[in-house]
Amino acid sequence: MYKALIVDDEKMIRMGMKKVIPWEQLGIGEVYTAASATEALDVLENYKPQIMITDIQMNGMTGLELIEKARDIIPELRVIVLTGYDNFEYARQSLRLQVQDFFLKPIEEENLSRVLKEQVAYLNEAEEEKRNFLLRQRTQGTAEQMELEKCIRGIINRSKESSEFMGVLEQYYGFQMDQGLQIVLIMPAQNYSGQESEQYFHEMSVKNICMSVVDAQGKGITFSDDGIIGIVYFTEEESSVLEHIEELSGILKDEFDTNPKIVMGSAVSGFSNLHISYNDAKYLLDTEKESIQDIIQTFGEQNKNNIFRDIFSELKGIMCSNTGNTEYVMKAFRTFAKATKSYNLSQQTVRRLCFEMASATYFAYMGESKETESGRLDALSKSLLSANREEACEVTEMFLNQMLGKEEESVHEIVDKAKYYISEHLTEELTVSNIAASLYITPNYFSRLFKRVTKEGCNEYIVRKRIEKAKSLLETTSLKTGKIAMMVGYRDTNYFSLAFKKHTGKSPTKYREEMQK
Repeated sequence: MYKALIVDDEKMIRMGMKKVIPWEQLGIGEVYTAASATEALDVLENYKPQIMITDIQMNGMTGLELIEKARDIIPELRVIVLTGYDNFEYARQSLRLQVQDFFLKPIEEENLSRVLKEQVAYLNEAEEEKRNFLLRQRTQGTAEQMELEKCIRGIINRSKESSEFMGVLEQYYGFQMDQGLQIVLIMPAQNYSGQESEQYFHEMSVKNICMSVVDAQGKGITFSDDGIIGIVYFTEEESSVLEHIEELSGILKDEFDTNPKIVMGSAVSGFSNLHISYNDAKYLLDTEKESIQDIIQTFGEQNKNNIFRDIFSELKGIMCSNTGNTEYVMKAFRTFAKATKSYNLSQQTVRRLCFEMASATYFAYMGESKETESGRLDALSKSLLSANREEACEVTEMFLNQMLGKEEESVHEIVDKAKYYISEHLTEELTVSNIAASLYITPNYFSRLFKRVTKEGCNEYIVRKRIEKAKSLLETTSLKTGKIAMMVGYRDTNYFSLAFKKHTGKSPTKYREEMQK
C-alpha cells in the first residue's frame, strides 16, 4: 500500500478529497493532509509519501515552489496539480516540473480516482522493475545477495538484529513478512577428493544451480550455511515445495551424477517463524545422516516431539532468566504460542505446557522479588481446565502480564489496535470474528476485553463510528445518501436511514438540511 499527501489551504477541499476518494481500493493505505507548503515539506521529510496532490495558489510558498523542494526530498514523487485558476503560465510551469497531471477545480471524483489509479499502476510497475533488478543482481553474485544471505542467517539463528534484518527484507528487497515459508537444506554430495578448494568449488556449483532454478524464477531465496546450502521456499505457489525439490534434485543428480542429501522443515507463516522450519530441517539433517533417501520431508511423531521439547525448554529458560524484562518475557511466550500452532499440538498438551511455563516463570519472578501471593496458580489452573488451544495461550499471556504488572497496558494495546482496524475498514463488512482474527485472539476473549475497556459493546462501537462518519460526510459533501451509506459500510440505503435516525433522531436528509441552514 502506498502513501499520499493532499496539500491545500482550504480545509473543506482537503477533508472532502480525503473522505470521498476510495483510497484503500486504489492501493493507497495512508493519506496525509497539509494546510501549507511548509507543513507539506514536514510530511514529505517524515513520512515519505509516493503521491502528492497540491494546490498552486496558497499563502506563503506556492504549490510550484513546493514541487521543486519536494523533488529534492523525494525525486521520484508523483505529483498531481489542482488549481482554481485557468492560467496558462501555471500549466507551462507544471509541465516544466514534470508533474503527472494538471486539473482545474472543481475536479470530479471519478477523474481524480482515475488519475490516482494510474499513478498506483505506475508505482507498482516501478516496484516490479526494482524487484527484478535486485533479483538479477542477486543471481549474478553481487553484494545484494551477500547482504540478503546475512539477513536470512540472522533470522534463522535468532540474532539480536533479527527485527532489523526483517525490516531490510521488507523495505529493501520487497518481501512480504507474513507469507508462507518452508526451509529446505541440501548437503552437497561428497564427490570431491577432499581438497578444501575442491569442496568449496563443489558447494558453489550446487548453490549456483539452486539460484538459477529457485531465485531466478522467484520461487525462494538460496543461502549458504556452514557448508550446507539452504533454500527459503515461498509456499503460496500452486505447486508444492516437494514438487520443486524433486525437480531440483533431478537437476543436481544429472549434473553431478550423485544424490545430494535434502531435508525439508515444516511450513510456517512469516519470517518471524522461519527459525522453526530451520530447526526442524537441521534436526532431520543431524539425525538422518545415514538414511539412503535423497529427500526427507516427513518425520515421526517422536522426532517432532523432541524438536518441540527443545524449543520449549529454550523459551522457558529465556522467560525464567529475564523476569525483569517484561517485553522479552512476553516475546518469548508469544513465540511459544505460535509454535504450538505450527506443531499442531493437542489441546491437552498446550494446557499442560502453558501451566508449566507460567508456573516456572512465576517462581523465578517471586524468587527475585521476594513476594508471596497465594492462589494465583490455582486460579490459572482452573482457567485452563476447559480452555481450547488458543484460549489457553491467551489466558496464560494475561496471567503473565498481570504478574509482571503489564496487564492493563497489554489490554489497552489490543483495544487500540481494534479501534484502528475498525476505522480502516468501516466501508467493509465488520464482525467481532474478523476483528479478533486480525488481532490473533478468539472472538469471545476480544469481546470481553473491548467491553471492559470501552464500557461499550464492539458492535455498538462500530455502528456509532459509522454514524459519526456519515454525519461528517453529510455536513462536508454533497454526496447522495446512497453513496454515503456505501462509504460507511451499509449496502442497504433504507437500513442505513433507519440506523441513522435511531442514533440521531433525524433522517439523513433532514440532518443535512438542518446543518446547512
